[in-house]
Amino acid sequence: MKKCLWITLTYAENMTDTKRLYNDFHKFNMRLQYYLRINGLPKCEYIVAAEPQGRGAWHFHLLLLFPKKAPFIPNAELARIWGKGFVKVTSLKNVDNVGVYLTAYLGDMDFMEAFGNVDLKDAKIKEVTTTDEHNNKRKKAIVKGARLKLYPTGFRIYRCSRGIKKPVIYECTEAEAMESVKGQALTFEKTIQLSEDGEIFNVIHYRHYNRKPNKKKGVSREE
Repeated sequence: MKKCLWITLTYAENMTDTKRLYNDFHKFNMRLQYYLRINGLPKCEYIVAAEPQGRGAWHFHLLLLFPKKAPFIPNAELARIWGKGFVKVTSLKNVDNVGVYLTAYLGDMDFMEAFGNVDLKDAKIKEVTTTDEHNNKRKKAIVKGARLKLYPTGFRIYRCSRGIKKPVIYECTEAEAMESVKGQALTFEKTIQLSEDGEIFNVIHYRHYNRKPNKKKGVSREE
């Protein structure tokens, strides 16, 4: 992950305008590419996702991908280029499966944000230790996937630059899928049951595998 920068862009104001949202990001990206160019740094590709908070405000999570090792860009400089509020850069050096990490990161929600001021002991909710935007460790409870309900219908959660290669999707039987990942390491697995009136009508299995010829390279594959 030496080629990547994981950045959070927030608004100083309580910004709730979804039409303004990606227009702001487009202008930020133009300023960022200009900054890279005039400083002799390589152009980068991006994947950006907009995330809503329980109070209605929006912010961005941005993955910058460089052709070589990502350059150091001072946090203050990124904040200047963004010009809308706080900026945070997070390391991905210890993340083995970036796809799983980022999708979970974007979908999960703080328990208090989702349900309000509820006593966690009474609710029997397990807390986990996290690091906030100021790199301070704190405990909080997480509700898996709860943030997804905050997105407007039809909203494009993420966008990417033209140079990003989309994953290849193909249909096959489960036996064929398992044969294609034979010998690879299972890094993530979950099962979702779809039901109506108590009757299950579909089951979806998600499995992620890493193919690793060596410790420096990895390929993630989903079945």
